[in-house]
Amino acid sequence: MFQIDKAFNPETTNVYSFYQKPGVGLYIPLYQREYSWDKDNINQLLEDVSQGIFSITENRDEIRFLGTVIAVQVRDKRSIYPLDPQGLPSLIENIIDGQQRLSTIALFSTLLYHQIWRLQQGVPDAVDPDIKSQLDEVCEYWKNKLQKVFSLDLERGTPNRKPKIIRGNQDQWTKDGDIDSNYQSDVANYLANFISYIDAPEGEKQLPKFNKKTRTGSNLRQIARWLDSTVLKAHEKETEDFITAWEILDKIDQDSIWQYQRDELTAIVQKKEVNNKKSVDYILCSLVQLFALSHYLLERCCFTIIQPMNEDWAFDMFQSLNATGTPLTAIETFKPSVVYAVENDSSIGRFQDSIAEKSFDKIDALFTGSKSAARKNSLTKDLLISLALTIEGRKLGSHFSQQRKWLVETFTKSCRNTNEQLDFIRFFGNYAEFYKDIWLEYTGLNGKSINLIDDHPEAELISLYILYLKESNHKMAITILGRFYADVIEGKDQAVANFIEATKIITRFYTLWRSAQSNAGLDVQYRNFFKRPVNKDNEVLTSESNIWLDSPQISLDKLREHFNNALHQEGNNLLDKNTWKYKSSSYLKYNKAKSICKLGLFISAHDTIPDDQAQGVMKSAKANTADYLILRKWISDDLKTIEHIAPQKNTYGAWDQEFYTEEDLYQSIGNLTLLPVEINSSVSNKGWKSKYIYFQFLSEVDTEKHETLRSKAEQLEVPLQDSTLKLLMNAKFNHHIMPIVAVGDNDNWSIEIVKKRTERILDLIWSHFNETK
Repeated sequence: MFQIDKAFNPETTNVYSFYQKPGVGLYIPLYQREYSWDKDNINQLLEDVSQGIFSITENRDEIRFLGTVIAVQVRDKRSIYPLDPQGLPSLIENIIDGQQRLSTIALFSTLLYHQIWRLQQGVPDAVDPDIKSQLDEVCEYWKNKLQKVFSLDLERGTPNRKPKIIRGNQDQWTKDGDIDSNYQSDVANYLANFISYIDAPEGEKQLPKFNKKTRTGSNLRQIARWLDSTVLKAHEKETEDFITAWEILDKIDQDSIWQYQRDELTAIVQKKEVNNKKSVDYILCSLVQLFALSHYLLERCCFTIIQPMNEDWAFDMFQSLNATGTPLTAIETFKPSVVYAVENDSSIGRFQDSIAEKSFDKIDALFTGSKSAARKNSLTKDLLISLALTIEGRKLGSHFSQQRKWLVETFTKSCRNTNEQLDFIRFFGNYAEFYKDIWLEYTGLNGKSINLIDDHPEAELISLYILYLKESNHKMAITILGRFYADVIEGKDQAVANFIEATKIITRFYTLWRSAQSNAGLDVQYRNFFKRPVNKDNEVLTSESNIWLDSPQISLDKLREHFNNALHQEGNNLLDKNTWKYKSSSYLKYNKAKSICKLGLFISAHDTIPDDQAQGVMKSAKANTADYLILRKWISDDLKTIEHIAPQKNTYGAWDQEFYTEEDLYQSIGNLTLLPVEINSSVSNKGWKSKYIYFQFLSEVDTEKHETLRSKAEQLEVPLQDSTLKLLMNAKFNHHIMPIVAVGDNDNWSIEIVKKRTERILDLIWSHFNETK
């Protein structure tokens, strides 16, 4: 008798268990689309695994579902094309659905393997032999597991390991054939080359290059950069982007990290070494972070594997699962709860035409332009994470089930009655409107201020601040500004003035903080603002709380006090001008805080003139001398790029080599200016006298003197093409160049000038924000 319950053989298994099956190869039929995961897909995967590791610390049963894989065992291997009979695995799975994530995980595992191997090789020779032995044991354990994800052991051929996954019509498993002839798809070719790399003798290893022109190469590069900047350095940065090694060992079962309790290794990690990157302490912290990532990806992430007995059934299932197109988001699945609540309240009536529907229209509008499911999911995640923090001070995870659960519980439990529920949905809609209209789409086009605040005398400055915060990618600002802007949308009394003042507070805080130090700890200041205060009996002090559920209106005095206190920390008082200037003089640099440098240059050009007592330096002048803090200039192509006066590379040795010492003085804000993008590329790495000609052209408003300057350029053999001259003479804004031109071509652009210029710019930034406390 036919048993329908066995027709599809569903099984849920973790990533490692699926990949590690001995002798099993994964085959993507030729009719399947090419590997096409993009940046948004990769970002989603990286976000899932990084946040998942944090989740383990709170829930030991944490797992992450990566979707469904439909696979059918190949019964007739002659259907594999092209075919090298000697190179075929003993069992082949035909992948009907799931090839994108399977390919990505295989690629991901190669990068994890490489980083573990690289750090293993970097352990100092002088380390204690027992420590070295334990490290090698753990590294080999994880490398062995990862190797089974990206390769299969054919137990014959050279090398004996082959790519785990190949594509029909482009690749074939081969016993001894060369790589490029037999593996022509980007994924399989990279896997084969990586296997060759790890199989090569020491001294001959060469990591395969990432072809940036392909999806495979660009995704590998994206993941590699994330590993380098976020995972390996998590203990150094201590941000919320990835968990630190000591938190991992403190909160995650050590059996999951290195098989059993290893007190000697744990003691090293607990030293919290973050400075000496060549020490075993630093390397071990990086390895623990990689081990935790490998554990989560291989052992906590899972698939539902569906293996239909009949290939026709497999395709029927595939069509059924994908018939609805783009997957639903947490917000879309939450909407029925709102509709149900509204239509079951007799005082409201129908959902249609209600304030709740109008609010959802605003939310839906945020996603209207999303061109892919990944982009839609990314927007949903960012919006809800931000919303949850300002609503109830919660650090919300990015997973669908977590987000939907939070929305439903906030609506049904935290909101105590229908009126509170409607207030929540109304605020949600206004918050989404701010997110879309201001944070995502506002550009200051044509010098136009934000529409709803346009009548305020400071509207243009505040609109410029918003653009600056956006360029800085300071998303935490949304949690504050979205609250104040919601009141602007509602037309409440003093709402515009309050929004103006809140933007000033946030811009001042962010600029003073980031001018003097890194992002580390910045997000925490916002989370602390939304942390619910309690008394000695652990009772919530609702009246002092800043979350929306307790107090929809944020107090400007409390906001100002909180962020002033955040700047005024023991041993690091950034509210003290001398302390702030001292730290900023060494930190405010192009390579560390580009967007802050841009604002600083605009501030230093605003209502200033050349200082005749200090070459290259500006000083304050009377109001309206030179308006630079206006939208028309902020968005202008004439001020679009930041130029290093002493260039980033001393290619021809024309500059004082002290600019390029460990202090990187050439990156300092005092060595920077604003130029049109095209001229910036023309000036490039030229010497001072050549650059000076360009600066003179930019600053000269007397057209009759242009010919004289052109003759001078020819005498100095400075090439000036007609197109370049046209750009120079047509540049609209040049007042900020005047102090630089005042140096003259008989003197050089010196280190002393840069240091004095840096100090003066810092004075001007401080004065500007000292008026916006």
